[in-house]
Amino acid sequence: MQAGSAPSNTDELRILGLISFVSILVGCAIAVFDANLWLRDESTYTNAITYTMGAFTLQGMAYFIYKMLAQDSMDQRAIVSNMQRNMTRQMQNQQMRFAQKQMEMEIKKQEVAFAKQLDDLEKDPEVQNYIALMNGETDGEAPKHKATKQEPLKLSAGSRKRNPDGTYAPKEKE
Repeated sequence: MQAGSAPSNTDELRILGLISFVSILVGCAIAVFDANLWLRDESTYTNAITYTMGAFTLQGMAYFIYKMLAQDSMDQRAIVSNMQRNMTRQMQNQQMRFAQKQMEMEIKKQEVAFAKQLDDLEKDPEVQNYIALMNGETDGEAPKHKATKQEPLKLSAGSRKRNPDGTYAPKEKE
């Protein structure tokens, strides 16, 4: 059965139930009339009005009994449905609050990490010197010692010369 056809079938069953119930009540009214169990008059109109009022009374009593028996069940279902809806709403609110708290904690952790990084940078002497230079502040003069010129290390075993293209030059005859 498809989900869309379920309400249609339910409505059809309700209508058929109502028609059957009314038919039974009309049949009871005809049986009472035919058996001369209730008011009977020679006038057709009086009999029609009398039995219409009787059928209406029977239907009203049957409806009242149905409501007494079924209303409690319908009320119970409505209460359960409301409770489930409220519970779902509360769960969603709790999940939303939890997610918000989680985001707040993550933001606080990032703030602490950034503050620690900033403190570390402020304590770094190289950064302090750079900031001082950027602000035009100097602690002293330029260094006055002489620089030492360093010769490159010779790591090769031989001292063969190379051409400008990087290839070895032919060996010189000694």
